[in-house]
Amino acid sequence: MTTILVRLAFLFATIFVQAQSFTVVQINAEWNDRNTIDLPFTIDGTKVIFGYLKDQSPSLQKNIKAVPVVILYKDSQPISQWNADLSFKLQVTREELLEQIRIAINRHK
Repeated sequence: MTTILVRLAFLFATIFVQAQSFTVVQINAEWNDRNTIDLPFTIDGTKVIFGYLKDQSPSLQKNIKAVPVVILYKDSQPISQWNADLSFKLQVTREELLEQIRIAINRHK
């Protein structure tokens, strides 16, 4: 009986870990397209979404101070964020950003 309970606990733990959903969202403004970072459609199986600031909810628009911004979500909760500075440009290269996203995902698995 104990073995069955241990196996069930392991199964549920495995399902829970695998069910955690990550999403990367990049938001920019049309006038700032030249500073959009060209991200792939997925990063190690994590979906990447792009959107314009004008198309976001008013509450999200209010919280974004500079574009572009890249936000990593886990189960709909933001867990990491990369913001542009006053130049309206992210101060990381594409490769650095991809690596930082991978590290953040692995840290939160």
